[in-house]
Amino acid sequence: MEPGYLDITCSPKTKPSMPTLSIISCRMLEDEIVHLLSSDREVEELLLLDGKEIQSLSRKLKSQNRPHIMLAWESLGSYLQKKQSSPGGLLSRLSILPSRAGSLTVVVSLMRLGLHSDLELLRTAVYDEIRRMSAFSDEILIFYGRCGDSLAHIQEDLADLSCPLYFLTDSQGQRIDDCIATALGGNEEYERTLSEHKDVAVFLTPMWASSWKAMREDASPGRGRDLRVMLKGSGLKKVAKIDTALTFENGFDEKVDGFAREFGLEKIDLPGCTRVAEKSYEKAKGSLRRAETARVPQPEKDPLLSLCRMAWKRIAELSGQQKE
Repeated sequence: MEPGYLDITCSPKTKPSMPTLSIISCRMLEDEIVHLLSSDREVEELLLLDGKEIQSLSRKLKSQNRPHIMLAWESLGSYLQKKQSSPGGLLSRLSILPSRAGSLTVVVSLMRLGLHSDLELLRTAVYDEIRRMSAFSDEILIFYGRCGDSLAHIQEDLADLSCPLYFLTDSQGQRIDDCIATALGGNEEYERTLSEHKDVAVFLTPMWASSWKAMREDASPGRGRDLRVMLKGSGLKKVAKIDTALTFENGFDEKVDGFAREFGLEKIDLPGCTRVAEKSYEKAKGSLRRAETARVPQPEKDPLLSLCRMAWKRIAELSGQQKE
């Protein structure tokens, strides 16, 4: 087994009794995750994979009174197994006592910002995270765009996975180019904005405005780029502030103004939205609900007879599996 991987197989025995949707995301989209999860009452249990990258997300979720549990990779396996061995988990696993209708577990893993400085490193890190999270997930939602085509072929490259993958897509069903296209509402909106504002050097969302320095510092050795030299060489004169209406990061206006002053750029304001994140999340959840509905057998007219039949059927199945 490779270092850092959990000893969990992708079988029903080790998956949580509630359907599990995992989200692998760039930190640049953590505000969108807070927006989605803080108001979603179908999420019965929210697990965050603990680490340096997750601290800001946890703080924002707490500010929205969204309960969650932070677990290290080393603790996640035992936590899921404990949930499975609990009376409720056992009965649910036997299809005798299903979980509350529509409820689900969400597991979130945030990837470090500096990965973008090396697209090969980004691809490797994201692929590895998908593989190890597929061990306990019913579906995985990838909160990344194509990112310079470094992540454009995930489905083909990971076709051996049994866990379905979902992506950020626009209204046309196309994979989103990057986080800026996500904030603007889709690839077409991104292309139109670039066409109408050819003199924009940098687009800033709230997370970009707060994190561009950290992203540069977190870059792989020898991969950090001098932003001042890049901007000067581009000849572009403006910075665009994209207002997505998300206010989890403080001082957005001040940070954009400071960026404009530091690099001698003119600030312009552009409207943004959370539509791409919302629709992509709902699509993944909808698929998970349909799969769960198809899996759970419909009760017979006599509930006691139905209960006994389901119990004996599942006990026989588990007994057969243990003999194998």
